[in-house]
Order: sequence, then C-alpha cells, then structure tokens
Amino acid sequence: MRTRCFLENGSRIRRKRLADAGPPSVADTARKDARYALTDLLDDFAACTDAGERLFVVAEIVRRSGELALLTHGTWAGGGKWLARRLEPVAPDLAARLDETAQAALRGAPAGLTSLVTEVLDAAGRRPGLGGIPPQRTA
Repeated sequence: MRTRCFLENGSRIRRKRLADAGPPSVADTARKDARYALTDLLDDFAACTDAGERLFVVAEIVRRSGELALLTHGTWAGGGKWLARRLEPVAPDLAARLDETAQAALRGAPAGLTSLVTEVLDAAGRRPGLGGIPPQRTA
C-alpha cells in the first residue's frame, strides 16, 4: 500500500512539473498551416451564401481562431470548455469577442468577425496563402 501511494505521488509530481513547464515549442510549419487553414476559412466565409453552410464555417472559424491564439502564445491547447479556459489568461477578451462577432455574423453582419480573425492572424504573423497560395512545405 505504501509503495502504491508513493508511486501515485511521484506520478502526480511529474504531471505537475510537465504542466508547469508548458507545451513543447511548436514547429513554424504548424503555425503556418494553422494560419493558412484559418485564412482559407475566411475566404469560404466571404463567399458563403447558404445559412446552413455559414453556421458551420463560422463555428470552425471561432474554434480555429481560439486554437491559433493559444498556439501563438505558446500555451497548452484545449477543446470545448477548455479552449475558453485556456484563452482567458493569454487573451482575456478573445472568447467573448469571438462569441459576439460570430453571433453578429450569423445574423448577416460579417465585418466584425472578419476583422477580429484578421487580428488573430496578424498576431500569429503574416497571413499566409493570400491569393490562394498555400504556405511552403519543407521536406
């Protein structure tokens, strides 16, 4: 029983150290790919005329914008409620702004969401794929 308790404490300590150290650094290609995917979604959004399609494009834009913001800040990723929770310390108002502008976009006012996503892309570096050219791949 003591051995098991000792092992569990050791494991807990290692997990805490890992969490405190933060995620490993992200390859530049991963950041470029994430920016390209988000830029591509903005293009889809600008051309979207179907309300059903717009709903899913906007949902994907919101998720990927949050993920790119976390990637840009070098913090742990998160999904669902954890995406919002992880964003709070590094981009305190981003989740609320995404919510507000996404709702407006679904009601037919897309400019706010487009502008906000452009801010996220700019914070992550130059927008790749402008003119339909994907980011350069390395072998």
